[in-house]
Amino acid sequence: MENKIRPLSYSDKNTASQFKDLKAGHVAIRTTEYDAIIKWYKDKLDFRLIREWEVGEIQLAFIAPPNDNNFLIEILGVKGIKANDYKDLQIGYDHLCFNVENLELTLKELSERNVIPVRCFKVPAIGKSVAFFSDPFGNTIELSEDII
Repeated sequence: MENKIRPLSYSDKNTASQFKDLKAGHVAIRTTEYDAIIKWYKDKLDFRLIREWEVGEIQLAFIAPPNDNNFLIEILGVKGIKANDYKDLQIGYDHLCFNVENLELTLKELSERNVIPVRCFKVPAIGKSVAFFSDPFGNTIELSEDII
C-alpha cells in the first residue's frame, strides 16, 4: 500500500434514515483528578470551561475547544475516591453522546431494533433529557435532547 495522501471522501448522506438527526454531542472522560484534568485542557489546549454541576458524589463539567461550540468533553470527577481504592471505577473514556431532536421517537425506533436503554432521566442543570444504552461490545452511548 502506498503512503499516498488521500483526503477523506464521504459516502452520500442517508437522509431517509430514522436517525438522520443524530449529531455528535460530547465524549465523556471519567477521572479522580477533576481539577487537574480541567486545568490541563485549559492550560495546554486553551479549552474553555462551559459549565460545572454536581450529581450526588460526581462533579461534572463541560469543556470546549477554544474556537468550537459544536463539540464538548464532559469531565466526570469522582470525589474522594482514589482510582486504586474503587475496583469498578474505570478511568478514561466513559461514553459517547449524540444529540437528537426527539428523544422519545429515537428511543421508539431503537426499541423496534431491539436496542433498549438502560437508564433515562432529565438533567435540568444543563437543560437536557438523556438516555443511555450499550452497544454489543460494551461501549456506552448517550442520547441527549434539549429540554424545551
